[in-house]
Amino acid sequence: MSSPKSVAFFGATGGSTAPCLASCLKAGYTCTALVRNASKLTELLETSQSVSSDLISMHLTIIVGNVKDSASVTQTLFPESLNPTNPTGGNKSVDLIISGIGCYPVQKRWYSFPEQEDPTLCQDAISTILNALNSRPPLVKPGLVVVSTTGISKYGRDIPLLMVPLYRFLHTAHQDKIVMENLVIKAVTEDPAPIGSYAVVRASLLTVGPALGVDKIRWDIEDGKVAEKAIGYTISRADVGGFVFEKVVVPFESGKNERTGKVYSITY
Repeated sequence: MSSPKSVAFFGATGGSTAPCLASCLKAGYTCTALVRNASKLTELLETSQSVSSDLISMHLTIIVGNVKDSASVTQTLFPESLNPTNPTGGNKSVDLIISGIGCYPVQKRWYSFPEQEDPTLCQDAISTILNALNSRPPLVKPGLVVVSTTGISKYGRDIPLLMVPLYRFLHTAHQDKIVMENLVIKAVTEDPAPIGSYAVVRASLLTVGPALGVDKIRWDIEDGKVAEKAIGYTISRADVGGFVFEKVVVPFESGKNERTGKVYSITY
């Protein structure tokens, strides 16, 4: 019988990432999460995601730190639970890495429109993760999953025409996502590659609505052309997390399908 999956989470308190983490804990997976506030995460899991305190204590290791700090990121990727005989030098990483890192726009004084508080957060986070894996090459290369956005396809318009004016105001955030995606896609082809495979999940405009279920999601894979079956307006953060868990985490097999990746688009 194979051992349960091990999954590292970045941005675990986010509306898209927390539901995926909760599902992983309920499935008995070994999880780590890098957060700035540990009590915020545990309270969120217990109240909003209905995860018992027993499950949290059994299956989740919380690391308090910053995603731009290499030591904190390394601890999240190479937890002591996977390297018990040599916790400072073991090279067994988690099987899968999930990043839902992002920041909300803030209204700054003298600015007409909200601006990104940290305009390079997503790319900086992924750079730190990849650098940590390059510095301490794992025995089996993990998969890397990032939550991104529609509206940035290089193959053409992947959003409804009516959404184009709104998305122009998100240019800075989208540029950050583009750089992030490029870093991930390039990493799987490097020699040596820090990751074994990747999944980019591009969600349409995010809402705070309840989860409708993965069967209500329209999704498509971008493969040399726009993901035409998944051009839509919105999707709830909760359903993004559900999609990542059911369509990416559950079928993932560590060490399989090396040097491959998929770019998903999802919407209602």
